[in-house]
Amino acid sequence: HIRVLSMKVAQFSWTEYRIPFRRPFATSQATEAERNGFLLRLVTDKGLLGLGEVAPLPGSGSRVGLDVVTLLETVSLRLQGTPVEAVDEALGGVDLLHPAAVASVRCGLDTAVCDVLSQAEGLPLALWLAGQAAEAVPVNATVAVPDAASAAEAAARAGALGFPCVKLKVGMAASVEAERERVSAVRNAIGDRLQLRLDANGAWNEEQAIAVIRGLEPYGLQFVEQPVSFGDLQAMRRVCEAVETPIAADEDVTDLEAAVRLLRARAAQTLVIKPMAVGGLRTARRIIEEAQSEGVNCIVTTSTDTGIGIAAALHLAATLPAPVPACGLATGDLLTTDLLASPLAIRDGWMQRPDSLGLGVRLDEEALKMCGCPS
Repeated sequence: HIRVLSMKVAQFSWTEYRIPFRRPFATSQATEAERNGFLLRLVTDKGLLGLGEVAPLPGSGSRVGLDVVTLLETVSLRLQGTPVEAVDEALGGVDLLHPAAVASVRCGLDTAVCDVLSQAEGLPLALWLAGQAAEAVPVNATVAVPDAASAAEAAARAGALGFPCVKLKVGMAASVEAERERVSAVRNAIGDRLQLRLDANGAWNEEQAIAVIRGLEPYGLQFVEQPVSFGDLQAMRRVCEAVETPIAADEDVTDLEAAVRLLRARAAQTLVIKPMAVGGLRTARRIIEEAQSEGVNCIVTTSTDTGIGIAAALHLAATLPAPVPACGLATGDLLTTDLLASPLAIRDGWMQRPDSLGLGVRLDEEALKMCGCPS
């Protein structure tokens, strides 16, 4: 413990990356061809290396990327000699920068700090975060192709690989009937054995959401994620009350305060927690604890990050109350590389968390050289 308290930052660096998606990744908001982000390295004066990732959500815009670079440059000037536990203070005075940039940089720093602190304590990150954690986490497959036949084919592949749940991106269809055709095709492809979630990414207004969800309820939906636009908690609550299918909030879960507002408004039965969006693993743990106290479920998902972000989300997901629900961690294969020397394997729909100290993963330096350049 003394060793932990006395650790200071000796070196801090980052590498920018651009990684193509294996196939275009479509949501109701945009279609993305590549994933952009930054990998962080934080080295302490005790010789421990902490890894983190900064990857604002796809579609955040060019200003967010510029603000991330500004933040990283500012932080690098402030961190030398800083006590590890005080690293977050290096982000002071950033009120004018885009919130998504601030949250993602905070997440990257927090992940690196949690990595070195858990190593120093001799624990895997999950056990350091919560004291007890599952050894493996069930994961859902994500289907984000727009036409019904291709979506059904991708869902069938997921079922054949043993995934217990499919999350289908919706809100892209031109009509309620077209939406129903696509959801029907996926349900037929996976049968009744697999759970089916829908993620609208805020595509509908309140009336549309109610009409579409009611029309899709015969297909046995586990929940519908973010049916209406971010920020309208009363509309979310009214949708919750108007439909039988549970409603999950995703884009509305931006930090601890936003999560508490959601819980108080009773605007969702499930919270979808992205460490990259809420500002890190320790904030995410506090959100999970708040939700538990209100009897609200949580799942953890990545932001289609590389393996560093996936590993961080996996450790967090392992701390969820048992039985751990299927979480959105099976996103590494969406990219042409996850940048890990040993990718996090999925077997029969489960992802084993690393049991070595800290994050428990190593970078594939050669892959990183191919898709990134040092700062």
